[in-house]
Amino acid sequence: MLTADLKNLLQTAELIITVGNDLRSDDGLGPHIFKKCRISNIQCPIINAGNKPENIIEEAVSKKPKKVVIIDAADFGGEAGATRIIPNEHIPDTTLSTHAFPLKIIARVIEEDTKATVYFLGVQPKNVGWGEGLSPEVKKIVDEITSTILER
Repeated sequence: MLTADLKNLLQTAELIITVGNDLRSDDGLGPHIFKKCRISNIQCPIINAGNKPENIIEEAVSKKPKKVVIIDAADFGGEAGATRIIPNEHIPDTTLSTHAFPLKIIARVIEEDTKATVYFLGVQPKNVGWGEGLSPEVKKIVDEITSTILER
């Protein structure tokens, strides 16, 4: 369940960036959120970076946001579907995930070019092995995140 602070963050973000590989089970939570939001006429700009977040830097910077939320699967040792803001200092400078380019560097570029504050919203995956579809625990929180974004 999302806390009031996380709901507020999602509802006040000027740009949401979803990240993940929808062929890696729960790692596909970002693209899943993006697809559900695009079906609606959402007010907030949302960009799907997929598994190549370096490809969206120019688009993100061009929107000149002041508050950015990057949503991705993150293994922080919680229960499947748990959410938390991951502090920047806990995001590795190197790639340890399914992405080819470190999210910390992408966030740094966006921050430097726009003076935005970038938040990392991590969702604890249950499974990031090859396969399509989300686990029930992750799907439940993804639906809640999507509903929160769409309530804007």
